[in-house]
Amino acid sequence: MSQAFKVFAVDDDPVVLDIIRAILEPDGQIQTFASSEDCHDRLSSEKPDLFLLDVSLPGIDGFTFCRQIKDDPVLRHTPVIFVSSHDTIEERIKGYDAGGEDYIVKPFEPEELLRKFMVAKTRVLDQRTLAVQVEEAELLSSLVMASMDETGILLQFMSKLIAMENSEEVASGLLELLQRYRLAGVVQTRIGGDTQTLSAEGKNMPLEVSVIEHVRSQGRIFEFRRRSVHNFERVTLMVNNLPLEDPDYCGRLRDHLSVAAQVVDSRLKALQTEEASRRAQAGILLALESVSDTIMELHETHQDNTAASSKLINELQGTLLDSFYRLGLTDSQEKFLQNMVGDFMTRMADLLSRGAETQEKLQHLNSKLSELRNN
Repeated sequence: MSQAFKVFAVDDDPVVLDIIRAILEPDGQIQTFASSEDCHDRLSSEKPDLFLLDVSLPGIDGFTFCRQIKDDPVLRHTPVIFVSSHDTIEERIKGYDAGGEDYIVKPFEPEELLRKFMVAKTRVLDQRTLAVQVEEAELLSSLVMASMDETGILLQFMSKLIAMENSEEVASGLLELLQRYRLAGVVQTRIGGDTQTLSAEGKNMPLEVSVIEHVRSQGRIFEFRRRSVHNFERVTLMVNNLPLEDPDYCGRLRDHLSVAAQVVDSRLKALQTEEASRRAQAGILLALESVSDTIMELHETHQDNTAASSKLINELQGTLLDSFYRLGLTDSQEKFLQNMVGDFMTRMADLLSRGAETQEKLQHLNSKLSELRNN
């Protein structure tokens, strides 16, 4: 039997705690606390899988308690969802700075709370299964970092970038570059109407998306606190932990990351162009098929019309000959009518002959279209 998914919910309003328990209890084991201090005391004996923290708490507020959680080596990977009555970008940035993974505004809808809870639960369970791979990746990253200099890491990234075939591969490669520089951050790519935000925590994390959407309009390159943001048309790179204590190394990193973001923007532009070219080519092939089908229809219609015309001519000729006897025409009158009908039939035959030539040309065009489609 699988272990219950534990949630520690902290709020000084007992009504809110009762609502949280009623919504989430079928899918998790909910324990509630009226203050950060009460919750902290429980952590000495029991660890949750998820925290739900009110921001405005008596004593230690939610942001401060979250920072304490993230500073704990045992708890730092445990997700934190803030519950607050304040919905401003400043509050969301505070939550992001404190290390939170998501943000819910009071009063919340039960469906919203349950949906965000299920997303966090799924992510936690997935991360457990990937824990060994993450440790191996960190070890490999350390070995690579020890064996390569800063410029070499950048050059290796640029050489791999050429072979990356979609925006997700590009974003993952840029995150790997940050890891080799012992940095953490967020990458957002924007290509062909598709926007993806990626970090080590996962894809399209709500708080990370909110912060990126805010900083992407702040200029090409700017910094605030320990963060460095590099904005280009198709990519935004935000570094969260610049080594400000080492100004020289920090300055070199800024330059390397600026170059990396710029070449990523160029690669994304190339991918967008390639995709547009593929779509245009597909449209041309579709048009060629449509033209080919139309030519075949015209050919079949012409054959039907030719057969019908020939039949009508023969019927007309037979009808006229029969009429000559019935009408009692003189020899000169019969000769006049025969010449007139003969001339008419000659012109009709000429028209049918021209139609056949046209059909030959259409058939030749159709064969050329087939060659184009097969190339």
